[in-house]
Amino acid sequence: MTWQEATDAQLVASMRRDPRALEELYRRHRRRVLDYAARRCSQPADVADVVAATFMAALQSGSTYDPGRGAVAAWLIGIAHNQLGTIVRRERRQRELEARSASRRVLTDDDIVRVEERIDAARHTESVERALESLSARQREALLLVGYDGLSSVEAARALRVPPGVMRVRLSRARRAMRHALGPQWRDEDPTEIEPTEAEL
Repeated sequence: MTWQEATDAQLVASMRRDPRALEELYRRHRRRVLDYAARRCSQPADVADVVAATFMAALQSGSTYDPGRGAVAAWLIGIAHNQLGTIVRRERRQRELEARSASRRVLTDDDIVRVEERIDAARHTESVERALESLSARQREALLLVGYDGLSSVEAARALRVPPGVMRVRLSRARRAMRHALGPQWRDEDPTEIEPTEAEL
């Protein structure tokens, strides 16, 4: 079996023993983590820090991954969420030397250009941005995880370490607040694609 044929869980279990397993995991999930960070950071360097720190933390904590609690993709988003919080709390987003070196290894100049493009593309319209800014931080993060990052409400709850019922309440309140903030012109459509499906609730 090649690493390309391995499951995500097999890659996580093997990445400390074989760097090729980490490389394959990174190849599969780099874009998802990039998208997550680009929607929450204003500078490409910060996005690079989040991506690098996420995969470094995944390497260090791979033994804690439990396939029974969700997919590897959701596990990585949970790690990215924690790493972003660490970066935001630190003045000027100071990173450890290892994270900075990792960011240089995993992001090329072309990657930085694409990150800048994703930052711009993530802000669809002024109306949507203003509506998102009107939400509480918890409501906004719930919508982003489910609508933009593609997690189910259960996976999002695990990423944020809150009970699923709390996540459902946040999503419901956030949807109502978004409709109110966007006004009547958006009531019959969802331009942000941030609503969870009924199955997720």
